[in-house]
Amino acid sequence: MRTQEQITAIKNTQSDPKQLWDILHPRDVDTLLDHYNTSNNIEQKETGPKVLYVKEGEGVIDNILDKLRQTYGDFEVRSAHYFDVEKPHIIHNDDSFDYPQCYKAFVIPLYVEGNTSDKAKFFVFDQSYYGGPAKFVNGEDVTGKPVHYNTFLTDYTDVEDQASCGLDDLQLQYLTHLKPKWLEGLSVNRYFPWQIGSMIEFDSLNLHCSSDFNKVGITRKIGLSIFTKMNTDK
Repeated sequence: MRTQEQITAIKNTQSDPKQLWDILHPRDVDTLLDHYNTSNNIEQKETGPKVLYVKEGEGVIDNILDKLRQTYGDFEVRSAHYFDVEKPHIIHNDDSFDYPQCYKAFVIPLYVEGNTSDKAKFFVFDQSYYGGPAKFVNGEDVTGKPVHYNTFLTDYTDVEDQASCGLDDLQLQYLTHLKPKWLEGLSVNRYFPWQIGSMIEFDSLNLHCSSDFNKVGITRKIGLSIFTKMNTDK
């Protein structure tokens, strides 16, 4: 587990999430999507999503990282992968079990099927969790449920900055794939349209999830996630 000193160091880098419009060129989206569609290394997770991992230095995301570092400093990439999903993600954070000094996450919407991309939303909550990679299912019986990497968190005691007001009706209409109990103590910081050509930036230990995009007729969604950390050795 992280020490309080380590948690404080992460908190000192945190800020509100943003949707960035000046990082990607239209050809970047086409190039990224073409790389995914022509790859022979796509993996199928037992939980449903397909993923394709990429690394800095392979040429796939290097020019994007160069632009991001002009704004976000000399971070390191701890993981980057495409995700290809037919069902919406539930609430989770993006951490590692070796507890690095997690920094920003960047999500790039690339493709949808069934409806226009803006009908899907990406939610970032006010709350954070510093205790490792988790899926947040408050009060749930998770016996026998598959999980790929994150552990299920069924008790929100250690979720920080819990709220008492709850979500409003507009927010809830997008989250019909989540049980009401899972949302207890949570509040929404921002939610963004899944707009192809944009990039969504947020702190990777913030709780976040997809909207229920199946509800609006979207049957498939492809994106690319980049997770970063601060280099504490410099």
